[in-house]
Amino acid sequence: MIDAISLDAHWRCEYFEDDPDEVEFATGFDIPTLAGWVFDPLRVDGWAAWLEKRFDLPLQDLCVNYDLSIDAAPPGTRLYINGRDFGVIAPPLRFDVTDTVALEDNVIALRVPSGSTAAFGSCRLITIPCE
Repeated sequence: MIDAISLDAHWRCEYFEDDPDEVEFATGFDIPTLAGWVFDPLRVDGWAAWLEKRFDLPLQDLCVNYDLSIDAAPPGTRLYINGRDFGVIAPPLRFDVTDTVALEDNVIALRVPSGSTAAFGSCRLITIPCE
């Protein structure tokens, strides 16, 4: 069994108006690691950074549940997993996302409001054997 799945690497970033009708990452840029990302200080008020990571889950050799764990995030960060809006998060956090993730084609997205200066901490899925 894999104990934890890191979600720290290989993100995409795009800047949009705060509440766009639709978010498409057509012209975004790669972020090698979430921990190294900072909000672009040249962006004007009323814009938000949208960070997105696509991932598949490895096939486990036994039944597992998944907890999402985020150690730190800029204030006002909003979390989405596979289109489900979890609202503004207040790290450190850890909660069960088993019913939200699938083996393939998962998307985690974070919306960071303009002017945020704080950084992200580690982001991972923790596997817990089913009872």
